[in-house]
Amino acid sequence: MKKLTYNLIVAIIALLITQSCKKLDQSTVGYELVASKTILKIQEPDSLLVLGASANDSINWTVAPSGFSNIIKRGNAALAIFRKAGNYTVTATVNGSSPVSTTITVTDSVYQPAEPQPTHIPLTGDQIVLHANFYEHAETDSAYLYFTAITTKHYTCGNSIINYTKSLDAANHFGLTFIDVTKPADPACLPGGGAISSDIIDFRQHTGTPYLTDGTYPLTVTLNGTTYTGSITVTATSINFSWPYTAGVTITPLHINR
Repeated sequence: MKKLTYNLIVAIIALLITQSCKKLDQSTVGYELVASKTILKIQEPDSLLVLGASANDSINWTVAPSGFSNIIKRGNAALAIFRKAGNYTVTATVNGSSPVSTTITVTDSVYQPAEPQPTHIPLTGDQIVLHANFYEHAETDSAYLYFTAITTKHYTCGNSIINYTKSLDAANHFGLTFIDVTKPADPACLPGGGAISSDIIDFRQHTGTPYLTDGTYPLTVTLNGTTYTGSITVTATSINFSWPYTAGVTITPLHINR
């Protein structure tokens, strides 16, 4: 979070310097001190800019009352953070000329910076390999099919995840739709990126209509707007996938012994 806040501060100051250079091109006469906000919360960053001054000018910044603020200076711009509620006068003196000031009010509320949000990355150009698995508990009647989905593209965070929806209706029609990849925001993004895998273990059997009995059941998978259609044939000794695709969404193995 500290790294993110610092980068944000630097970006704001850089923008202010650019804006100032544009003002100079308009032959601004005299100096004026402006703030992005004049009413702030405690610890809320406020950007300041001396119009008419250049990044190379010598600028002395002061705040009254003193002792309750930090000023981060860069050229003719600065960023102020106030640690206590009250009214403050910020003053800038350019090259020893007459000072220019602005008044800022800090309320009793404490500023809460927004938490960085994860990024949702489309699966455009990606392909999915579905590794088929059969689980059967040795001592109970619990048994079901599940898949491990693996991307072919690589993603930067080791803890990125595949987003998907799944369905299994009463007629045992299996359905999967892949949506996108969630990349955690810094600093939650862990190193070690690469292909992403996700276990899809939610295909539990319906009590009244179990699919691990002799029969053939539809299977549809949607990726990037394309729907792939096949089937699963179950016998007492094997599970077989009828899946004609060699790209987009593939399944391996196509045969599982029970």
